[in-house]
Amino acid sequence: MDIKSDCDSSYHQTCQPILSLQALLNFDSPWKNLVEPIAPRSRSRHLGDRYQVLDFKDEPIAYVDNEARPQVLLCHDFKGNYLNDKYINGVQGEGQWVDYRFYNWAAIDIFCYFSHNFVTVPTLQWLNCAHRNGVKVIGTLIIEQQNAQLLRDILQSEEFMSRVVDALVRVSKVCQFHGWLLNIEYGLDPSKIDMLCDFVRLLTERCHREIPGSLVIWYDAIAKSGRVDWQNELNNVNDAFFLACDGIFLNYAWNRQKLERTENYIRNYCPERRVDVFVGIDVFGRSQRAQMDTNAPLEQVMAFRFSVALFAPGWTFESLEASSNRDLIEPDDRNVQFLQMNDRFWNRLWRHLYIRGPLQLPFYSSFCLGSGKFYKRLGKIQSDQCWFNLAKQNYQPTIPYNPPLEFETSNDPLSHWTHHFNEALDGGSCLKLRNVEHDKRLFACDFSCEKDLIVCYAYRRSNPTGVDLALILKAYCPRRYECTRIVCSDRDCHVSGRPNEMRAIPLDKEESLQLLKLGATSQLPLADTINGWDIRYYYLSAEKLPLGIRIVDIGLKLHKDQTAHTADYALLGAVHLQAGLPAHRQYLAQRTVLSFERPE
Repeated sequence: MDIKSDCDSSYHQTCQPILSLQALLNFDSPWKNLVEPIAPRSRSRHLGDRYQVLDFKDEPIAYVDNEARPQVLLCHDFKGNYLNDKYINGVQGEGQWVDYRFYNWAAIDIFCYFSHNFVTVPTLQWLNCAHRNGVKVIGTLIIEQQNAQLLRDILQSEEFMSRVVDALVRVSKVCQFHGWLLNIEYGLDPSKIDMLCDFVRLLTERCHREIPGSLVIWYDAIAKSGRVDWQNELNNVNDAFFLACDGIFLNYAWNRQKLERTENYIRNYCPERRVDVFVGIDVFGRSQRAQMDTNAPLEQVMAFRFSVALFAPGWTFESLEASSNRDLIEPDDRNVQFLQMNDRFWNRLWRHLYIRGPLQLPFYSSFCLGSGKFYKRLGKIQSDQCWFNLAKQNYQPTIPYNPPLEFETSNDPLSHWTHHFNEALDGGSCLKLRNVEHDKRLFACDFSCEKDLIVCYAYRRSNPTGVDLALILKAYCPRRYECTRIVCSDRDCHVSGRPNEMRAIPLDKEESLQLLKLGATSQLPLADTINGWDIRYYYLSAEKLPLGIRIVDIGLKLHKDQTAHTADYALLGAVHLQAGLPAHRQYLAQRTVLSFERPE
């Protein structure tokens, strides 16, 4: 992978695939120091049908071991890839901002960047976008008819094969991604199959040794016979490759009988490796009913507790392009169509999936999707040009925004909340809320309260007298299976009076400045307003809490009084949580003292 410089613009510096063995052996990355480390994430939760709803029943929160439950591999094949995402500094220009953006990271465990080039190295934009959301990234090595000689060259001798393995490990290590998908789709002399298995095994072992958490996944194509013979199941025709690496990506033409045979194989030979079987689903619909019905094959796979490999989810963008071009749809309308299509697609899948959210403080998100019609910092325009750069995407919410399709009604077009591209606090977008009458989940998370919490958010309202926005925190006591609803709104906000509910006290301007004097730092100004955005700060003190209390959900609620109109809305520009200053909490008279005590 190299950087191509253009004297006219830094936007022509690009990431490229590796096309030859010599380029692989000589690889170096000029942008290796620009890769962000992968963010830690919370333990897994399965939210089921009520994934959007934030409730406060005193009951256990069911966490699932991340490695023991079905995994989701997202294989990103988007028009051959290395498009706008290949530019290290993104792209600028009219209409460029409307492109495919993936943002449903909470349900994804592995992101595979795929192309039909020999060695597909993930681009910097996708690496940083996935890592910021806590998702592992792998690249692809592919052998097809047009480059079949490369495989024969790799296997020319054990010594040369070992050099190639070391080169692949070095590429992954230098560029800070987590391994490889191996896609061999061209026949091989049967006498070389054992050496190919050795290649897979050696690559897996050396990746594990050099890259913690790495994985190598084999695509179900070539068989032990040396012929390309897609099995669409795990059996003794392809198991040698499965046993040599971390998992197998089954081809798409499976059926229930093939899943049952795969289950029998797993049960009889390696019961501990069930989730290492990734059943392929092509979103475009090859061999399965997919597209907007992808939930149907997904449900079948999840019934067997296998993992899943979703191939080409960019269908939600590509499927709209022909009609958009034919009808000369404006960029704003194309963007809305894509967001609606994408959110409906993922809503149909979400109840089957396990989700993970942010774990580490400080936590900040301005909800920027990685593109925009302008670029803002703290509400002030830094550039008025359209842009696209996935590396600037912020941490994204845990759930898709639109209601599931079965809950949508044609006479209620304002029932959803979504990204909004006509305004932003940081970046190119924010969240727009029109009708969130009940507590709705924004993030499933896992933040400790042990060192107190400083909570703040930036917001705007179309009708400041008739509309208000509340940030809702769910505090959980794992020892007693109890929870408390913490409402972060204005001083006079309504709370129901339930015993497990409390109102957080917003800090006034003087108390916010006191935080600064005490040494607090924040990505939002310690002020009550900035460039048209209102800011609320809260200091949540754990001085009366038992040990082990966690914030496990962050939600939203929009309140409208009688003076508000149906079309009134609120914008959420950013959310920021950080550890507090417990040694100095006594200097904050307006602190909110959290409690799990229940009245008699």
